[in-house]
Amino acid sequence: MKIATYNIWNSEKNYSDRMKLLVDLIKKENIDLIALQEVKDEEIIKKIKYECNFEYSYWKKYFDCDEGLAILSKFPMSNLWTNWDDSEDVHNSGLMYATIIIKQYKIGIMNVHLDWKKVRNREIEIAKAVKHFDSQETDYAILLGDFNSSDNSSIYNFLKGEYSLDELSTDWTDLAKAYSYRKGKEVDYTLDFCNNPRWEDEYTFSIPERVDWILMKEPYPKISPKLEEYQLLGKERINKMTPSDHYGVLVELKFDVERPD
Repeated sequence: MKIATYNIWNSEKNYSDRMKLLVDLIKKENIDLIALQEVKDEEIIKKIKYECNFEYSYWKKYFDCDEGLAILSKFPMSNLWTNWDDSEDVHNSGLMYATIIIKQYKIGIMNVHLDWKKVRNREIEIAKAVKHFDSQETDYAILLGDFNSSDNSSIYNFLKGEYSLDELSTDWTDLAKAYSYRKGKEVDYTLDFCNNPRWEDEYTFSIPERVDWILMKEPYPKISPKLEEYQLLGKERINKMTPSDHYGVLVELKFDVERPD
Protein backbone atom coordinates (compact mmCIF):
# COMPACT_ATOMS: atom_id res chain seq x y z
CA MET A 1 0.00 0.00 0.00
CA LYS A 2 1.49 3.33 -1.09
CA ILE A 3 0.64 6.24 1.22
CA ALA A 4 1.64 9.85 0.66
CA THR A 5 1.28 13.33 2.09
CA TYR A 6 1.71 16.55 0.13
CA ASN A 7 1.26 20.24 0.90
CA ILE A 8 0.38 21.44 -2.61
CA TRP A 9 0.81 25.20 -2.03
CA ASN A 10 -2.35 27.23 -2.49
CA SER A 11 -0.84 29.88 -4.75
CA GLU A 12 -1.88 31.16 -8.15
CA LYS A 13 1.73 30.99 -9.35
CA ASN A 14 1.74 28.49 -12.25
CA TYR A 15 -1.21 26.81 -10.55
CA SER A 16 -2.66 24.85 -13.49
CA ASP A 17 0.75 23.68 -14.65
CA ARG A 18 1.77 22.67 -11.14
CA MET A 19 -1.44 20.70 -10.61
CA LYS A 20 -0.81 18.85 -13.87
CA LEU A 21 2.62 17.91 -12.54
CA LEU A 22 0.95 16.70 -9.33
CA VAL A 23 -1.53 14.53 -11.23
CA ASP A 24 1.23 13.06 -13.38
CA LEU A 25 3.29 12.30 -10.27
CA ILE A 26 0.44 10.54 -8.46
CA LYS A 27 -0.27 8.43 -11.55
CA LYS A 28 3.41 7.60 -12.05
CA GLU A 29 3.84 6.40 -8.46
CA ASN A 30 0.45 4.60 -8.43
CA ILE A 31 -0.39 6.00 -4.99
CA ASP A 32 -3.17 4.25 -3.05
CA LEU A 33 -3.91 7.01 -0.54
CA ILE A 34 -2.78 10.62 -0.41
CA ALA A 35 -3.38 13.33 2.18
CA LEU A 36 -3.27 16.87 0.81
CA GLN A 37 -2.87 20.22 2.55
CA GLU A 38 -3.45 23.76 1.22
CA VAL A 39 -6.11 22.47 -1.16
CA LYS A 40 -7.51 25.42 -3.10
CA ASP A 41 -11.01 24.08 -3.73
CA GLU A 42 -13.09 20.99 -4.42
CA GLU A 43 -12.54 21.25 -8.17
CA ILE A 44 -8.91 20.18 -7.95
CA ILE A 45 -9.93 17.20 -5.79
CA LYS A 46 -12.47 16.14 -8.41
CA LYS A 47 -9.78 16.42 -11.08
CA ILE A 48 -7.24 14.37 -9.13
CA LYS A 49 -9.85 11.78 -8.18
CA TYR A 50 -10.94 11.30 -11.79
CA GLU A 51 -7.54 11.41 -13.49
CA CYS A 52 -5.74 9.27 -10.89
CA ASN A 53 -8.51 6.67 -10.49
CA PHE A 54 -9.21 7.21 -6.83
CA GLU A 55 -12.57 5.71 -5.89
CA TYR A 56 -13.05 7.71 -2.71
CA SER A 57 -12.33 11.27 -1.62
CA TYR A 58 -12.93 13.41 1.44
CA TRP A 59 -12.57 17.15 1.00
CA LYS A 60 -13.65 19.86 3.39
CA LYS A 61 -12.91 23.56 3.35
CA TYR A 62 -11.99 25.39 6.51
CA PHE A 63 -14.74 27.37 8.20
CA ASP A 64 -12.81 30.64 7.88
CA CYS A 65 -11.35 30.48 4.34
CA ASP A 66 -11.86 28.75 1.00
CA GLU A 67 -8.93 26.31 1.13
CA GLY A 68 -9.06 23.05 3.05
CA LEU A 69 -7.79 19.52 3.55
CA ALA A 70 -8.42 16.36 1.54
CA ILE A 71 -7.79 12.63 1.57
CA LEU A 72 -8.05 10.59 -1.65
CA SER A 73 -8.13 6.81 -1.41
CA LYS A 74 -8.56 3.65 -3.44
CA PHE A 75 -10.09 2.07 -0.33
CA PRO A 76 -13.45 2.85 1.31
CA MET A 77 -13.41 5.56 3.99
CA SER A 78 -15.67 5.88 7.02
CA ASN A 79 -15.83 7.64 10.42
CA LEU A 80 -15.04 10.95 8.72
CA TRP A 81 -14.18 13.83 11.06
CA THR A 82 -12.43 17.20 11.17
CA ASN A 83 -11.51 19.32 14.15
CA TRP A 84 -13.72 22.11 12.84
CA ASP A 85 -16.87 19.97 12.56
CA ASP A 86 -18.28 21.17 15.85
CA SER A 87 -16.00 24.02 16.90
CA GLU A 88 -14.18 27.01 15.46
CA ASP A 89 -11.60 26.80 18.25
CA VAL A 90 -8.98 25.03 16.13
CA HIS A 91 -5.89 27.18 16.83
CA ASN A 92 -5.21 27.88 13.14
CA SER A 93 -4.70 24.14 12.55
CA GLY A 94 -6.55 21.53 10.53
CA LEU A 95 -7.10 17.87 11.44
CA MET A 96 -8.94 15.45 9.15
CA TYR A 97 -9.61 11.83 10.07
CA ALA A 98 -10.88 8.77 8.19
CA THR A 99 -10.88 5.03 8.75
CA ILE A 100 -10.01 2.84 5.78
CA ILE A 101 -10.30 -0.91 5.42
CA ILE A 102 -7.60 -2.87 3.60
CA LYS A 103 -7.81 -6.64 3.60
CA GLN A 104 -9.10 -7.45 7.10
CA TYR A 105 -7.52 -4.42 8.76
CA LYS A 106 -9.07 -1.16 9.93
CA ILE A 107 -6.55 1.68 9.60
CA GLY A 108 -7.02 5.12 11.09
CA ILE A 109 -5.68 7.97 8.94
CA MET A 110 -5.18 11.52 10.24
CA ASN A 111 -4.23 14.34 7.85
CA VAL A 112 -2.82 17.34 9.73
CA HIS A 113 -1.81 20.88 8.89
CA LEU A 114 -0.62 22.59 12.05
CA ASP A 115 -0.28 26.31 12.71
CA TRP A 116 2.91 27.78 11.27
CA LYS A 117 3.14 30.60 13.81
CA LYS A 118 2.61 29.43 17.39
CA VAL A 119 4.10 26.39 19.08
CA ARG A 120 1.35 26.28 21.70
CA ASN A 121 -1.32 26.12 18.99
CA ARG A 122 0.48 23.16 17.45
CA GLU A 123 0.76 21.43 20.81
CA ILE A 124 -2.95 21.83 21.59
CA GLU A 125 -4.04 20.42 18.26
CA ILE A 126 -1.57 17.51 18.10
CA ALA A 127 -2.82 16.44 21.52
CA LYS A 128 -6.34 16.65 20.12
CA ALA A 129 -5.29 14.44 17.20
CA VAL A 130 -3.86 11.79 19.54
CA LYS A 131 -7.00 11.86 21.69
CA HIS A 132 -9.13 11.30 18.59
CA PHE A 133 -7.02 8.30 17.60
CA ASP A 134 -7.43 6.94 21.13
CA SER A 135 -11.22 7.14 20.74
CA GLN A 136 -11.20 4.96 17.61
CA GLU A 137 -11.05 1.16 17.40
CA THR A 138 -8.54 0.36 14.65
CA ASP A 139 -5.79 -2.15 13.96
CA TYR A 140 -3.28 0.47 12.82
CA ALA A 141 -2.98 4.26 13.02
CA ILE A 142 -1.18 6.56 10.59
CA LEU A 143 -0.58 10.28 11.20
CA LEU A 144 0.65 12.36 8.28
CA GLY A 145 0.77 15.86 6.92
CA ASP A 146 2.47 19.23 7.32
CA PHE A 147 3.35 19.63 11.00
CA ASN A 148 5.17 22.96 10.58
CA SER A 149 7.68 21.59 13.08
CA SER A 150 11.21 20.25 12.93
CA ASP A 151 12.23 16.86 14.25
CA ASN A 152 13.77 18.62 17.25
CA SER A 153 10.43 20.17 18.21
CA SER A 154 8.05 19.53 21.09
CA ILE A 155 5.57 18.11 18.55
CA TYR A 156 8.01 15.51 17.26
CA ASN A 157 9.29 14.59 20.70
CA PHE A 158 5.74 14.31 22.04
CA LEU A 159 4.82 11.83 19.31
CA LYS A 160 7.97 9.81 20.07
CA GLY A 161 6.96 9.66 23.72
CA GLU A 162 9.82 11.88 24.91
CA TYR A 163 7.81 15.00 25.80
CA SER A 164 4.58 15.29 27.78
CA LEU A 165 1.37 16.96 26.66
CA ASP A 166 -1.89 16.55 28.58
CA GLU A 167 -0.45 13.45 30.29
CA LEU A 168 -0.96 11.48 27.07
CA SER A 169 1.01 8.34 26.29
CA THR A 170 2.44 8.20 22.77
CA ASP A 171 4.66 5.87 20.75
CA TRP A 172 4.79 6.84 17.08
CA THR A 173 7.48 5.93 14.55
CA ASP A 174 8.69 8.33 11.86
CA LEU A 175 8.63 6.10 8.79
CA ALA A 176 10.98 8.23 6.68
CA LYS A 177 13.59 8.20 9.42
CA ALA A 178 13.10 4.47 10.10
CA TYR A 179 13.61 3.61 6.42
CA SER A 180 16.57 5.94 5.99
CA TYR A 181 18.28 4.55 9.09
CA ARG A 182 17.99 1.01 7.76
CA LYS A 183 19.45 2.09 4.41
CA GLY A 184 22.28 4.14 5.95
CA LYS A 185 21.02 7.39 4.42
CA GLU A 186 20.21 10.88 5.63
CA VAL A 187 16.56 11.90 5.79
CA ASP A 188 15.65 14.51 3.17
CA TYR A 189 14.29 18.02 3.75
CA THR A 190 10.70 18.62 2.65
CA LEU A 191 10.76 22.44 2.89
CA ASP A 192 13.89 23.29 0.96
CA PHE A 193 14.60 27.02 0.88
CA CYS A 194 17.85 26.47 -1.04
CA ASN A 195 16.74 24.29 -3.96
CA ASN A 196 12.97 24.50 -4.43
CA PRO A 197 12.16 26.87 -7.36
CA ARG A 198 9.57 28.80 -5.33
CA TRP A 199 12.37 30.52 -3.41
CA GLU A 200 14.56 31.55 -6.34
CA ASP A 201 12.89 34.95 -6.53
CA GLU A 202 12.51 35.30 -2.75
CA TYR A 203 15.81 35.63 -0.93
CA THR A 204 15.62 34.06 2.51
CA PHE A 205 17.97 33.15 5.35
CA SER A 206 15.63 30.31 6.36
CA ILE A 207 17.25 26.92 6.86
CA PRO A 208 15.75 23.88 5.09
CA GLU A 209 13.62 21.73 7.38
CA ARG A 210 11.77 18.43 7.36
CA VAL A 211 8.26 19.48 8.38
CA ASP A 212 6.17 16.93 6.43
CA TRP A 213 6.01 13.50 8.07
CA ILE A 214 4.31 10.12 7.95
CA LEU A 215 4.18 8.35 11.31
CA MET A 216 2.72 5.05 12.46
CA LYS A 217 1.58 4.30 15.98
CA GLU A 218 3.27 1.28 17.57
CA PRO A 219 0.73 -1.51 16.88
CA TYR A 220 1.90 -4.08 19.46
CA PRO A 221 0.67 -6.77 20.03
CA LYS A 222 -0.33 -6.68 16.37
CA ILE A 223 2.42 -7.33 13.84
CA SER A 224 3.96 -4.23 12.30
CA PRO A 225 3.64 -3.95 8.51
CA LYS A 226 6.83 -4.11 6.48
CA LEU A 227 8.21 -0.75 5.40
CA GLU A 228 9.09 -1.37 1.76
CA GLU A 229 9.88 2.13 0.51
CA TYR A 230 10.29 5.80 1.37
CA GLN A 231 10.94 8.65 -1.04
CA LEU A 232 10.32 12.33 -1.54
CA LEU A 233 7.86 13.41 -4.20
CA GLY A 234 8.17 16.36 -6.54
CA LYS A 235 11.86 17.24 -6.27
CA GLU A 236 12.46 16.90 -10.00
CA ARG A 237 11.97 20.11 -11.96
CA ILE A 238 9.89 19.89 -15.11
CA ASN A 239 9.79 23.05 -17.23
CA LYS A 240 11.58 24.79 -14.33
CA MET A 241 8.73 23.91 -11.94
CA THR A 242 7.88 21.50 -9.17
CA PRO A 243 4.29 20.82 -8.04
CA SER A 244 4.70 22.77 -4.79
CA ASP A 245 7.01 24.74 -2.53
CA HIS A 246 7.10 21.63 -0.33
CA TYR A 247 8.15 18.15 -1.37
CA GLY A 248 5.75 15.31 -0.73
CA VAL A 249 6.51 12.17 1.26
CA LEU A 250 5.69 8.64 0.09
CA VAL A 251 5.96 5.33 1.94
CA GLU A 252 4.96 1.84 0.95
CA LEU A 253 3.70 -0.54 3.62
CA LYS A 254 3.14 -4.25 3.23
CA PHE A 255 0.55 -5.71 5.56
CA ASP A 256 0.07 -9.42 6.41
CA VAL A 257 3.70 -9.79 7.47
CA GLU A 258 4.21 -13.03 9.39
CA ARG A 259 5.75 -12.82 12.85
CA PRO A 260 9.08 -14.69 13.02
CA ASP A 261 9.29 -17.73 15.31
